[in-house]
Amino acid sequence: MVTINDLEALEQYIRDAIEANQLEELGDLLSDEHPVDIADVIDRLDDDEQVLVLQLLPQNQAAEVLSATSADTTRKLITQLPRDLAGDLLETMPSDDAAEILSEDVPEQQQVLLDAMEQEEADEVRNLLRYPPQSAGRLMTEKFVRVSADMTTSQTLDYLRHVDPEVEIISNLYVLDAVGQLQGVVTLRQIITTTREQHLSNLMLTEPVTVTPEIDQEEVAHLVSQYDLFSLPVISQEGRMLGIITVDDVIDVLVEEGTEDVLRFGGVEGGAADETYFSTPIWRAVRRRVGWLMLLFLTGTLTINVLGFFENALSQVVALSFFIPLLIGTGGNTGAQTVSTIIRGMALGEIRKRDALKVTFRELASGLLLGTLLGLIAFGLALFIGNALDPDNRVRLAAVVGLSIVAICTWSNVIGALVPLGAKRLKLDPALVSAPMITTLVDASGLAIYMLIAKALLGV
Repeated sequence: MVTINDLEALEQYIRDAIEANQLEELGDLLSDEHPVDIADVIDRLDDDEQVLVLQLLPQNQAAEVLSATSADTTRKLITQLPRDLAGDLLETMPSDDAAEILSEDVPEQQQVLLDAMEQEEADEVRNLLRYPPQSAGRLMTEKFVRVSADMTTSQTLDYLRHVDPEVEIISNLYVLDAVGQLQGVVTLRQIITTTREQHLSNLMLTEPVTVTPEIDQEEVAHLVSQYDLFSLPVISQEGRMLGIITVDDVIDVLVEEGTEDVLRFGGVEGGAADETYFSTPIWRAVRRRVGWLMLLFLTGTLTINVLGFFENALSQVVALSFFIPLLIGTGGNTGAQTVSTIIRGMALGEIRKRDALKVTFRELASGLLLGTLLGLIAFGLALFIGNALDPDNRVRLAAVVGLSIVAICTWSNVIGALVPLGAKRLKLDPALVSAPMITTLVDASGLAIYMLIAKALLGV
């Protein structure tokens, strides 16, 4: 089996084998490789090569590979494969993975693929597709261990030996009543470490953490992380057990949400989180970035207007212009740090709406402290540089720069706290709007603060 360092060699071997038409040898080699490694390579191949490689794999392995490829590659493969083969692969993979793949297709194509599946598996996928995208219902699997409260641990162990092999996880067993309502959860550890005749009713946790199928997947991930769960039961409003969400799916959610937030924080529209760099067409990458770039380009004219308004002051004390990049850069960096900290706190549930005033005062204090420390350094630096630029005004010029750093850092910290909190209150994604807003506000307002302090101290 290859390691991550060998993926480049594996890719080259696959390309060479296809070119030399050594398909039988290639199939033998790939049968021993990890599906995730094959998926990583497939994402980098041409369309025809992707289909060819997937068809060389045993069905179980091919299904795992299809689940692990990027969303864009998966969509292309599932439509290019023969209908019967596509149906077989969708049947083999977990129902939540199949639902995720089919949710990207147009209704007509989705129905064709569902019809190619066995009735039981197709019905499971249809049930999952009824729930909203990125919800708990889309993540859950209906295959879990069902037990009853009157079973003994000995009976439970015998039952587990014959459990459906498609059940994804057996570390948690779910105690249901006759109508399918969740009564409690028993761990496998409890069963194998207690006496053989102990009843599950005496072992089960009667108030487990649960979610309803409509809850957002990000909240699911938060609960699994907070309570250290291997699986999370999904129940209906009436308490009937619908399925479970396993920790491996939650890890995928965390990666997806984290990637999405990073992209949005950089001003890139959503949708790129589940795609690889090379599988994303250039036109799509440009479309996702151009919107915010155009907005920032236009709002950047505010800085030009500020410079134009204080043109007379700059012409009288030309040395002021040398410190503009330093001040704007410091303000932008300070605001970006604050935004990152606030968004992280909000994502983890550490900061809530009611904390807005408390957070603002906290960032005001820390901004003032940071600004004072940086301002002292800026004062000394400006004093040294000002000796060469404007010896007559060097002390006052240094004071302008130092005080401006204090004011801009404090202001940037406050703005960096208010923007994501305000976005959350307006039901906007804080990660999407915060970075562009900070860039625009801090650049223009920081420059205005600098020039106003200069006018006051230098009399220009």
